[in-house]
This record gives sequence, C-alpha cells and structure tokens, in this order.
Amino acid sequence: MRPRKPLTVGLGIALLTLLGSISAAQAQYAPQPYYPPPPPPPPPHGVYRSGLVYGFSVGVGSIGSSNCGDACGAAGLLEFHIGGMINPRTALLFEVWGADHPWTGPEGDYDETTNSFLSVALQYWVTDLIWVKGGVGAATLRLTDQTSGLETDLSGFGIWGAAGLELIQSYNFALDLQLRIGNGFYSQTQGGDAQNYALMVGFNWY
Repeated sequence: MRPRKPLTVGLGIALLTLLGSISAAQAQYAPQPYYPPPPPPPPPHGVYRSGLVYGFSVGVGSIGSSNCGDACGAAGLLEFHIGGMINPRTALLFEVWGADHPWTGPEGDYDETTNSFLSVALQYWVTDLIWVKGGVGAATLRLTDQTSGLETDLSGFGIWGAAGLELIQSYNFALDLQLRIGNGFYSQTQGGDAQNYALMVGFNWY
C-alpha cells in the first residue's frame, strides 16, 4: 500500500497544475470590462488670432475744430480695416475711417462735413480682452454744399489712436467697444486742424 501514496500525491499535483493552466487561459481570453471613453476636451476660450485680419466699426461722435462753427458737430462714423497678425498679440493693418456731419448752412441749404483718415496702423492686445491701436497717414476734410454741389477738399497729415474692449469672443470673431480720437493737420489758411471723436462698436474676424 505504501507505493500508492507517492502516486496519489503526484496525481494531485498534476491535477492542480492542469486546473491552474485552464483558469489562466480562461482569464486571458475572457472579455475585457467596458470602460467609457474619456469626455472630449473643453472648447478653447477666447479668440484665436492668426493670419488675415479684417472687419469694420460703426458709431457716433463728432467733428471738432477751433473755428468751424456749424460745420462741426455731432457725426456718424464708419471704419474698415484689413491686414494680418505679425505675432500673437500684434496686427499690422491698412485702415480707413471717418466722420460725417450733416448741417444746415446760413441760407437754409443742406451741407455736409466729412473728416476722414487713410492710414497704416498697429494694433496691440495688452490682455486677451483689451487692445490699443494707433495709425498715421493722410487726412481729408471735405465741405459739401448739397444745394449747389460745390465741394471744398482740404488735405493734410493725419494721426489717430484708439482703445477697445472685446465684449464677445468666439474662435475667430470678436465684437468690441472702442473709443477713438484722430487729428487732421491742415494749414491755417485752410482753417487749421480738425478732430474726430468717436464711440464705436467693432466687428472683427481673424
């Protein structure tokens, strides 16, 4: 009877080894548990400025000068710009903007004064929301008598500055509120300098 004991022990060990191999194989080929995919990353905040830049602004303000009388006063303003980003916070722009002041002449006729700027400008974002801008170029002051059709054009050097706050931002669009002031330098014999003052809303694409 003694020789059977080692045989029994050996069979037991072999059986345990076989069962362990079967369990390991079942664990290896068993279906893996399901893990849901990670949530998508949040959308980027603010606006991504790159490449081409263009847009326009509309607003209200005034034309002022030291001795222009009724030819100066409340005005509507319009602005267009196009250019490109030269780094993530700075844009180089070609910009035209001006003010239009309708008024009634001394004989009751309808007259119009415009003061406009055609310029090259740099715009710099101090923060993600606040920017400053300045430009230099040509300035034109035009006085038009709508009754007779006569026009008087004065040309000079123009310089201006602006500051804005972006109120709405998306991936490539921003809506801003901006303040502007510009000065056209005209000769004293033509009436001297004339200024534009403006509060405007801007629509900008990047």
